[in-house]
Amino acid sequence: MRDGSAAEAAAVAEWCRTRKIDHEALVWGGEKPTTGVQEAARSARYRLLCQACERMGISHLFTGHTADDQAETVFMRLRRGAGRGLAGMPQQRKIAAGPGELITLHRIMLSVRRAEARAYAEANDLPFIDDPSNEDDGYERVRVRALLAALEQQGLLTVDALCRTAARQRRAVARMPSPSLSADGAVVFSDIDELLDGGFDTDDAIDAILIALGSSSSRPKRSGEPGSISELINEERCDGTGGDGSRISADALSGMTVNGVIFRNLADQGVIMFREPAALLGRADGTPGLAPVPAPPGSKHLFDRRFIVEVPDDAPAGLELRALGQLLPKDIATSTVARQRVATLPALAKGDELTHLPQQAMEAVTSALAGWKMCDRFLSPMLGSFPARSLLAERFARDVIRF
Repeated sequence: MRDGSAAEAAAVAEWCRTRKIDHEALVWGGEKPTTGVQEAARSARYRLLCQACERMGISHLFTGHTADDQAETVFMRLRRGAGRGLAGMPQQRKIAAGPGELITLHRIMLSVRRAEARAYAEANDLPFIDDPSNEDDGYERVRVRALLAALEQQGLLTVDALCRTAARQRRAVARMPSPSLSADGAVVFSDIDELLDGGFDTDDAIDAILIALGSSSSRPKRSGEPGSISELINEERCDGTGGDGSRISADALSGMTVNGVIFRNLADQGVIMFREPAALLGRADGTPGLAPVPAPPGSKHLFDRRFIVEVPDDAPAGLELRALGQLLPKDIATSTVARQRVATLPALAKGDELTHLPQQAMEAVTSALAGWKMCDRFLSPMLGSFPARSLLAERFARDVIRF
């Protein structure tokens, strides 16, 4: 991605070879992005590392992030008004490449300052490389690094203080309650206060839901940013904007669609939040839905970042993984709340013919489609099933990142 990177990789290979350490260089294939390069490169880097670990039977991965890296991360999130994002980087977390096996990521140097690591390398004659992109102030992290150095020199803000902030926030995040998950992939809270009583303001609570149910792992817009949850909710419908820690009622949220997530307040069930069907089925403005994915027997897939789908070994060839709603007439797929919820479930199909449903959702789908005159023909007695593991709990807690 930059001049000199191939030579640096070769230097690492040689260093390992002379010490009889097994080594493999991982190459990012395909077209590189023209924008968002650092974030795209980070995702690609971890995806390649996870795939290599899985292939080699390695379950632990170690990186060299330092206390300075932690402080920079916390500072950047603080600038954006983050809530639980101020927890920074945990010393351990689970990561995976898509639907792959979980790898434990260890950041064992988070208590070590960058200067300490450099001094140790110099004192012990360990080679190291200065990444020239660390001097490019076109990147936010580089500008933050310079600003933090100046603030620390003046005693106004220290790396230690930012790291202690992260540690305290991680303890608060650990107390955040987990939602109930329905068989059709919705998040259920019997009472919105159940979520808000975890010690988080409205934006924190809603962010957690939007990340869990939306297809993206990125941070939703926060209070003060155009399009944030606080701005989208009319002030007359709640006790304030929510960004200052005030509470938003379930009625205020009901009927809203934010970042691909629909909120409904159902008196008999509580607050229901589920994936927006249009995000998978296509939008009226012509935005296409989720493209069908070839699903050969025995394959494993990450579906909409919300489910891990395992295609049965005895499934016929030529199947595709699709959103269930894509196989239904659109007026049926979105005609009731129950049908909207099941429309975003994964399904296996041969062309436009449904062949398999998720094991845990068979009853929910049957119930949702009851009353449709074509239901019996659509849900043929010959339908098969497949395991579809919901990832909503891990996405809500953000204790696993899949690249």
